[in-house]
Amino acid sequence: MTEKSIQPGRFALYVALILFCVVKPTSAQTQRPDTLPAKANHSDGSTAVEINRGRETDNRLAAPAPVIPPNKTAVTAIRFLSWQNYTRVMLELSQEAKYEVRRLKEDPAKGVPARLYVDIQGARVAMTSKDAIPVDDGLLSQVRIGQYSEDIVRVVLDMTNLGAHNAFVLPGPYRLVIDIYGQKALAPTAPIVAPAIRADLAKSKVLDRSGKPVAPAPPVQGLRKIVLDPGHGGKDPGAIGNGGIAEKDLVLSIARKLAAKLKKEMNVQVVLTRNDDRFVPLEDRTALANAEDADLFISLHMNASPNSEARGIETYYLDNTSDEAAIRLAARENSTARKNVSDLQFILSDMTQNLKLEDSITLAHRLQGAAVGGMGKVLGEVKDLGVKKALFYVLVGARMPSVLVEMFFISNREEGRAMGQGLYQDAMVDALFDGIQKYDQATTMARTL
Repeated sequence: MTEKSIQPGRFALYVALILFCVVKPTSAQTQRPDTLPAKANHSDGSTAVEINRGRETDNRLAAPAPVIPPNKTAVTAIRFLSWQNYTRVMLELSQEAKYEVRRLKEDPAKGVPARLYVDIQGARVAMTSKDAIPVDDGLLSQVRIGQYSEDIVRVVLDMTNLGAHNAFVLPGPYRLVIDIYGQKALAPTAPIVAPAIRADLAKSKVLDRSGKPVAPAPPVQGLRKIVLDPGHGGKDPGAIGNGGIAEKDLVLSIARKLAAKLKKEMNVQVVLTRNDDRFVPLEDRTALANAEDADLFISLHMNASPNSEARGIETYYLDNTSDEAAIRLAARENSTARKNVSDLQFILSDMTQNLKLEDSITLAHRLQGAAVGGMGKVLGEVKDLGVKKALFYVLVGARMPSVLVEMFFISNREEGRAMGQGLYQDAMVDALFDGIQKYDQATTMARTL
């Protein structure tokens, strides 16, 4: 066998190409590393920043990502959502880990602010930069992370205003969520009074004919703000029905119509977790509801089943359950494995939401009854699947009554086709509105007893 010779002209071309690739830097090499992206201001007034330390734009300047033993939990990224009096910090973990949260008081003599610190056990920092992450939202000054010991990662939250805090883990993928509230969030809700009247009340006391002070008017009762959560969105279409209709589109349409009706007929402020076709992480949805200090959080979904004959309406509230069907449904809505849903049960005993459990159950029953009854008037017999409990991630951490409504089965030919039509969507909106109104009346009456 004889070797093929390279012609001189072609050899020169090869040499030129090699020199060009060596000398000319790539676009990634000419950029400065951007490990702290600028804050992104949302239309709802929130600020979201995602810190991903696993990638650097300049490999010559960045330290290589540390190698984490498989038996250790890697802390891979930090993300936060920030509002005026509420901040949610999320730590992304490679696997489940135990943690402890401790609170340290401020020390004015040393100029040390109040702090929260979280020790994640059996963990290693897997981020190439450990610089402090500035937040400066009036509540949280900055976030610091470091390898406190061989087996403990310590995350320090330097506070400027700290009222209450709460922490929990969500699996699939694992993330440690830390909710921080300012001191004002703990104060009693002020009466809803117009600014001009509020100023007058602050200046003088109102007297009756005898000269005695008149007691101020009681706070306005009833719902003031509701957060509606159209499930899924963006890259997550949810369940797909006959003809390719997507759950994410149906629930968004219904949520928009319901929001308009609530504003017009109940004079209730309504906030949507998404108002278009975009992906919103589940933990960001309850974060918005908490930041808005909403009275209710209602997540809207369409059900699905491998059994094309499955039909009906069911409403869920957050609680532990051993019901296999509810666990499987939660796994689908959570976009995670069934095992991860079971792993969530251990956190619920310490959740603030348990304080609102009774109200959540009441809201679920009002919505379920109204939806079944209202849709029965236009569709004929509607199967009532009842009020149930399940471990939906989207409800975890909500500080107000919260439920998830499965509005029919998109996988059922008749129900899916009906919910794709404006007439039946309007009927569902009327039914849900009726349920919210009945809940409002019932809770208002209970408060005046």
